[in-house]
Amino acid sequence: MALIELGSPELLLLAPLFITLTLTGHYFAQRIKRGLEVFHFPPLQRLSRIVVRKGLRRSKWRGISLALKLTIIILITFSLANPTLLTFSEISQKVEVPMVMKKDLAGQIVLAIDVSASMGLGDVRPSRLEAAKSILEEFVRNSSESVRFAVVAFERETQKTLHVTENQSRVVSMIQNLTAAQGLPCLEEFTDIGQGLQTSVDLLTLYASANRSSAIILVSDGFTNYGYPTPYDSVFLATTRANKIGVPIHALFIAGMGQDSNDELMRRIAYETQGKFMESANVAELKDVLDILGKYYVPTHEWSSMVEIQTTIPARTQLGMMLMFAATAFVIALWIGNYRHYKTSF
Repeated sequence: MALIELGSPELLLLAPLFITLTLTGHYFAQRIKRGLEVFHFPPLQRLSRIVVRKGLRRSKWRGISLALKLTIIILITFSLANPTLLTFSEISQKVEVPMVMKKDLAGQIVLAIDVSASMGLGDVRPSRLEAAKSILEEFVRNSSESVRFAVVAFERETQKTLHVTENQSRVVSMIQNLTAAQGLPCLEEFTDIGQGLQTSVDLLTLYASANRSSAIILVSDGFTNYGYPTPYDSVFLATTRANKIGVPIHALFIAGMGQDSNDELMRRIAYETQGKFMESANVAELKDVLDILGKYYVPTHEWSSMVEIQTTIPARTQLGMMLMFAATAFVIALWIGNYRHYKTSF
């Protein structure tokens, strides 16, 4: 891309005046030259030469000389306006930009894991709970050592609790030892999601005022049928407490066929606490959603991204001197032509 800038564009207004003067001068110069023909070429002896050999060439030269004069005037006018040719070149380079740094990592994360009988169903292979366990273990191992974890395993009541710790090996070991409750799903099952969430909030209350963020990751199929005063009241008492201390609950819904599950409840929990609702029907999807969660919403490790940066560099070239040289060349051409045809310099 190229642009022409004029340092003094107002001088272009002189162009009509210069052109008028050029045309007037050209007219009078031609009259003078016709008078000079009498001295260079006697009217009787060389009349035929004047008419045949010189007349046609001089007629053409008059038009050419006028075009040269106008060109010279235009070039001089533009050179006086101080023209500049502005060109642009783009330089592209890839740089590594840190997206999440150590100071941005989450401080404490509570893994609230549903271990009720419905989590033992095999609609997600090998089972809802086993699929969640395998990915949660990888999630913890891939996290920065500065991120602390806690684990709450619940069904009708809290079954196991691991308080906030920096020892990620203990966290992984506890996850590996979790098993789904025995009994027929729904018929012999009692699940209190609200109790599991309230226990999780209790673990984070001490850290609510810390500079680094805290979060709860709820892993469940959403089925709840137990709680005080009602199963749903128990859940929303927990979400209210989480809101008061500024802890989002990210709801990871894991179920394949919709039996013994309630994705709407999980969506509501996430919405009420400014968390994210995610769902998965297989291990691959579960891994993807946890990767997204650990990258963007609850940063658990530092990471960078390659970003392409394009820089536009302008270059300026002064055209005034070049135009003056061009005008000088045309002046010389005009002078030579006039001398050859009329033995004059004008």
